Amino acid sequence: MRIAIPVTNGTIAPHLGLCERFLVADVEDGAVKTETEHLNPGHGPGGPPPAFVADLGVEQVIAWGLPPHGRLMLEERGVKVLLGASGDPRKALRDFLAGKLELSPEHDPGGCGCH
Repeated sequence: MRIAIPVTNGTIAPHLGLCERFLVADVEDGAVKTETEHLNPGHGPGGPPPAFVADLGVEQVIAWGLPPHGRLMLEERGVKVLLGASGDPRKALRDFLAGKLELSPEHDPGGCGCH
């Protein structure tokens, strides 16, 4: 499974489309096998960050917030989305893999308070 987490200043970004980079982890048998970071290619109407993430072969996104159109773009391409994650991205990844990831119901479904 390939998992992506949007990151800004070393923490999970508040908005997937406006993050600095994406932490992408390849997971096998419940363990991280490889990690890579990809710079966010930029933002425009409807993307391209969601399309960029999907094109990386990501199957799961863990994020704080994401506008509805971005979520729809990912889900239409078979990418599952979890919203409400915050803090250290690697800890969130470990917690997700252990079935212990706590998601805040207070997250901004629009991803930045602007949607």
